[in-house]
Amino acid sequence: MLTTIIAFIIVFGLLVSVHEYGHMFFAKRAGIMCPEFAIGMGPKIFSFRKNETLYTIRLLPVGGYVRMAGDGLEEAPVKPGMHIRIKLNEQDEITHVILDDQHKFQQIEALEVKKVDLEEEMFIEGIAAYDDARHRYTIAQKAFFVENGSLIQIAPRDRQFTHKKPFQKFLTLFAGPLFNFILAFVLLLGLAYYNGTPTTTISQVADGMAAQQIGLQKGDTITEIGGKKINRFNDIKNALNETGGKETEIKVTRDGKTLTKTFTPKKSEVKVSKNQKQTDYHLGFLPTKERSLVEPIIYAGEETLRFGKVIFVAVVGMISSIFTGDFSFDMLNGPVGIYKNVDTVVKTGITNLIVWTAALSVNLGIMNLLPIPALDGGRILFVIYEAIFKKPANKKAETVIIAAGAVFVMIIMVLVTWNDIQRYFL
Repeated sequence: MLTTIIAFIIVFGLLVSVHEYGHMFFAKRAGIMCPEFAIGMGPKIFSFRKNETLYTIRLLPVGGYVRMAGDGLEEAPVKPGMHIRIKLNEQDEITHVILDDQHKFQQIEALEVKKVDLEEEMFIEGIAAYDDARHRYTIAQKAFFVENGSLIQIAPRDRQFTHKKPFQKFLTLFAGPLFNFILAFVLLLGLAYYNGTPTTTISQVADGMAAQQIGLQKGDTITEIGGKKINRFNDIKNALNETGGKETEIKVTRDGKTLTKTFTPKKSEVKVSKNQKQTDYHLGFLPTKERSLVEPIIYAGEETLRFGKVIFVAVVGMISSIFTGDFSFDMLNGPVGIYKNVDTVVKTGITNLIVWTAALSVNLGIMNLLPIPALDGGRILFVIYEAIFKKPANKKAETVIIAAGAVFVMIIMVLVTWNDIQRYFL
């Protein structure tokens, strides 16, 4: 059990960290201020600050986030009706908005807030205690909220997500899923360099399978299947699937001679959704593996694309099932389901755990690109709208839609988690 818990923490932490780091990497290069980088949700259990970003680990393993200034998802700590204290510079600009009593600032002003804008015009307006008159103070280029014993920088207008160009916004949002795809590639690449990549030469034939039935042996090199030239291992899988399970001719080389034999591939079906199966055809052998410089790169790329194709088909099938009435929450896995899968996979060895993590990373990338508000894909739609019509979508409408999307996602997460608990533990 301890091994499973450790593996789950590593897998979950890696997937979320890489995804959110992708967002933050491009956000910071676009000049967007990122006040917080969080792994997990809920109460903080650990945190540290580096430069302007607070890095936190939170209690609930249900995701993570990067808080970006001006992304429409954060709530300003100052609102009309609040009583605050402010510190001004020589130009009567606000340098500190004091929201606690843990700092001993000199020469500060008490203010009852009447109006505040921290996105466009950057000001706070209110009734000053010293003269009971209404004043409007501009926020200095470098200003801070003073809260809970910490200084939190107020993002200047030019460092807010909402004021960046559409292309910069797109890269920032797309980078999360992109980094998940890159992570899958890197994991598979490292595995390929460590274990070697499969070749077209047979290492072992499986009992009762077509390869054994037609007399293939260790050391045979497959050169052709069904008239298709075989140069690499993936060519074998593609050629077998093109046969459709029909009797097929295969050519192999043995001791410098070419042998031609006829076989019927064995059909296998893997369930990828409730009503959808993936069909493959097999010859029944294990390939030899070899180490090279270039082949692992090609292999890792092909496997990442293959995972993407399988998962995309499954996601499309799942979405289609909503309209056909065949949808089931068993099609989805939440943190509990992922934990259970980790428990199963980790028992089969570290190699399978790494491959499964790569597949899960691709899955996370694809799911986040779904056009659902609050997910990356939904927010990208607003950016595309802005790029096409040369103006941002209505801010209030966008905020309401994203908030509704966030509520929808949270409800789905709760339902999926409860379904996982019932499915695996009750």
